[in-house]
Amino acid sequence: MSFVTGTQMETLFAGPNTYQAAGTPATAGWVQVAGAVTTIQNLMVQATGASGAGGFVQPSLGPFLAAARPGSLAKIIANGVVSWVATASTTATFSFGVTTAAQAAATGAAAGTPITLITSQAYPNNTTSQTNISWRFELDLLVRQVGIGTTAVSTAILTTGVGGFTAATNANSIWGPLPSQVVTTVDTTSLNYLWAAVTFGTNASASNTCTMLDMLVFGCN
Repeated sequence: MSFVTGTQMETLFAGPNTYQAAGTPATAGWVQVAGAVTTIQNLMVQATGASGAGGFVQPSLGPFLAAARPGSLAKIIANGVVSWVATASTTATFSFGVTTAAQAAATGAAAGTPITLITSQAYPNNTTSQTNISWRFELDLLVRQVGIGTTAVSTAILTTGVGGFTAATNANSIWGPLPSQVVTTVDTTSLNYLWAAVTFGTNASASNTCTMLDMLVFGCN
């Protein structure tokens, strides 16, 4: 490291620390969501044990954004597994963002007042069923302007990234750049909990499932 800027990358979050017996594929992370609906499903829902206690963790960009300046950069890596049926026109769309409240046990859309930072393409199933295939997204969040509140002069973030999934065959695998997106309404006084979600389009089947195994969040400068 040159230390020219006096900064270094640090790990802001790495989790969840969910136990799973040895084996492949990995399937334990946040609670699995089932796409028996065609609406957005948050991938950060807590698990409830037999005692009724909930196990939950959710990363926050609050401390990072509170000290942000133009040029501040955060990196997010998310990994998971997804399954879907072979019914024609079934799609899966992934989205990532920040919000004002933790998700806890609530299912469906992100809790609080969510802001979507980036959304993937609607990935087609190519009329081929898949079971627990791996997906991965790598996102870069670049702070362009810094402000207070949620007005037009609040913090502006450019989000870019790459992502996709590896299917059972290369012909049905997809990997590439995501549509870039700019948001200008991020309030740096909020906790800015990170969220991730999937939407299974057109075909509402309980066999369409998705689990986020982990999320890694880094502050780069």
